[in-house]
Amino acid sequence: MIEQPKYKVLKQAGSFELRHYQSFTMIESFDNNLKSYNGFRLIFDFIQGSNQNNQKIAMTAPVVNHLDEKGIHTTAFVMPSKMKHDDVPLPIDQNLKKVLVPERICAVYKFRFNPKMENIRNYEQDLRSWIEQEGYTILGELRLARYNPPFIPGFLKRNELWFEVIRT
Repeated sequence: MIEQPKYKVLKQAGSFELRHYQSFTMIESFDNNLKSYNGFRLIFDFIQGSNQNNQKIAMTAPVVNHLDEKGIHTTAFVMPSKMKHDDVPLPIDQNLKKVLVPERICAVYKFRFNPKMENIRNYEQDLRSWIEQEGYTILGELRLARYNPPFIPGFLKRNELWFEVIRT
């Protein structure tokens, strides 16, 4: 099984979860299209050894996209948990950056099929409503987490929307 960031479920209600995530490191690239895979390719090259240590790094899940009001903004891979932040080699490609994601609480909406921006925006509104109903405040921008390769049939795919939150 592919490694994923470690978390504890604090609350679950249907497609919604409140999770406490441990800190993790990501390698991130600018991107602008859910279907282009430009950022994905750069980061894939990084884990294949195109980094300052020429080190191969295991693939993990999910691939995380930062979404803003215009759409996708970045693509990122989560680094394996056995690698502390300082152990993750620096990227050679200046379009990549190493990001430390601190321990946090996230509100999550889980869904299947291929993510489409129209559906994502509808799910985002549902997630925002649930967060408010649960007495939390959103701290950051929306993240899309994709757990499966593109060739997996949509009905088998696992996707999530994440917002970092704090109790109001």
